[in-house]
Amino acid sequence: MGKTKITIVCENRAGAIPGLIGEHGFCALVEKNNERLLLDTGQGLGLIANAAALNISLDGIQKIVISHGHFDHTGGLAKLPRQNETIDIIAHPHIFNPKYVRRESISSAGDKNGNTSGDAKTAGNPPDDSKNYEFIGLGLSQKKIETDLNARFKFNTQFVEISKGIFFSGEIPRRTDFELSDTRLLTRQGNDFLPDPLLDDSALLIETGSGPVILSGCAHSGIVNIMNHFSRKTGHTKFHAVIGGTHLGFLNSDVQLEKTMDAFQDYDLELIAVSHCTGNQAAAECYFRFRDRFSFANAGWSREF
Repeated sequence: MGKTKITIVCENRAGAIPGLIGEHGFCALVEKNNERLLLDTGQGLGLIANAAALNISLDGIQKIVISHGHFDHTGGLAKLPRQNETIDIIAHPHIFNPKYVRRESISSAGDKNGNTSGDAKTAGNPPDDSKNYEFIGLGLSQKKIETDLNARFKFNTQFVEISKGIFFSGEIPRRTDFELSDTRLLTRQGNDFLPDPLLDDSALLIETGSGPVILSGCAHSGIVNIMNHFSRKTGHTKFHAVIGGTHLGFLNSDVQLEKTMDAFQDYDLELIAVSHCTGNQAAAECYFRFRDRFSFANAGWSREF
């Protein structure tokens, strides 16, 4: 099957490599099949510097997958160099939907898990005044991205193989009773601000020599829903690894974390490498339960499979 290498380029925390910086966001490089693919691009603050620190060339990227349309996963699209060959950008069509969060709930200190992004802001019962809302969506048009990057969007809502052994989830059914929709995040329809169902939330399944690996940007749909979805689509009852954002930093209840860790156990994960929106508390509890199977997937973290 050949080797697969996954490297975290942008993440909230940076590893001990000179020149790396942390930013609230996520970007991972997947190298497989003599192809280089990015999942997300961070918010654009660290992409260029971190790629240089990691000796990663951002020229010749063949594909970009966008996990969802929030700024901390898409902002780096404005920083990427124009590609000589046309690059495919795979995403759900809702990534361009207007995405907002309630301004008054922003805390410079962050939440109890150390998160300070739009994901930590609460919607509540929104007032009529639109000035109370902050835009946290993709701030570029499809046309500008395609023109500036020499790219073409390939929108998909379905599970699909995008490269040999690499699968895009498409829309992820929300079937668990403990991973609830995040009503703190909003979308705009006319003058109304409504809870964003985040149907654009997506992830990757990568077949490797070590076993199937799930790579997630933020897991707004629930990391257990993601594992269950990939299991239904592929027949896998075991996954080698889950890497990336798990959204466990914004728990609906302690029950969610316990049931999530139970699912990690049921799927017999050999590696749980968390990033971004996992939060300090959930990461700590995962470490104490899984010990040598746990890792912080910070900027600079890399693993071959």
